[in-house]
Amino acid sequence: MTEFITGWPDHPPRNAWLTIGNFDGVHLGHRALIQGVKARAVEQQGQAVVLTFWPHPRVLLGQVSEPFLLTTQEEKQHQLQKAGADLVLTLPFDQNLADMSAEGFLEQMITSLKPAGLLVGTNFRLGKQRQADFGFIQNFCQSRGISCESFPPFELNGEVVSSNRIRACLMEGQVAEAARLLGRPFSLQGEIKPGKQVGRKLGFPTANFFPDELQLLPRFGVYAARVFLEDRVLMGVTNIGVRPTFESGAMPNMETLILDFDDKIYYETMRIELLSFLRPERRFEQVEDLIAQIADDEAQTRRIFQNGP
Repeated sequence: MTEFITGWPDHPPRNAWLTIGNFDGVHLGHRALIQGVKARAVEQQGQAVVLTFWPHPRVLLGQVSEPFLLTTQEEKQHQLQKAGADLVLTLPFDQNLADMSAEGFLEQMITSLKPAGLLVGTNFRLGKQRQADFGFIQNFCQSRGISCESFPPFELNGEVVSSNRIRACLMEGQVAEAARLLGRPFSLQGEIKPGKQVGRKLGFPTANFFPDELQLLPRFGVYAARVFLEDRVLMGVTNIGVRPTFESGAMPNMETLILDFDDKIYYETMRIELLSFLRPERRFEQVEDLIAQIADDEAQTRRIFQNGP
């Protein structure tokens, strides 16, 4: 069972092998790295420790102007547990931490964790303005008797798997490719809120929810989705966008038509996995044309669930 701690622990973990990073998405590359940490920890009968940060440093440092996270904090912790971490330490990323030198951070890490070893990516850097590269970190650790190894970039079909690459896929609506790199479908989660009942009036009642404000929204359009409601798994057609047929200049909205389902589910938590991009969002001049298109979206989604994306 994975233990989750915010901040440095009161007592150092046993024979810890450690990795450090943001791990946004916990994609296949992250999972391979954590499995490498786990294997080294097992050899020394120790614990596999993941040291991460929240919020994402790019948020605090003002390097992003719009939502970009692949996972919420809750989903990231869930995926780190599935990847094999014994202990997940989340350091609150504030200005003090941002200003800390590499030497200061490494000294704090060694004092608090007394690790047996550290495994990080070849291109990993830390400290104020990311001043310390792997060579610096390795020399620092080895001078204190701590093993320090680099982990090569993880590739699929000759291309490195990265969070930025996955973001680019999602912005193009390439959710199947994003799923291949993540090792699972991209998902969004939120509380269902009452909407304007437009879908119900058209004969297609939808569930509306707003995901975490920092989480990336993929390309606006219509997707076949797998819907999770408590212990139920259902088929859905999800529209992400601004509903141009009915609204102008609206904030982005997410609404899902859950197939073969018409229960009242306001204020329940819903999670959706995007399986396939069906079409871009567009404005319909006639409501009848929109109704026909939604019916076609539903038929496409049923075929996808029957035959696979």
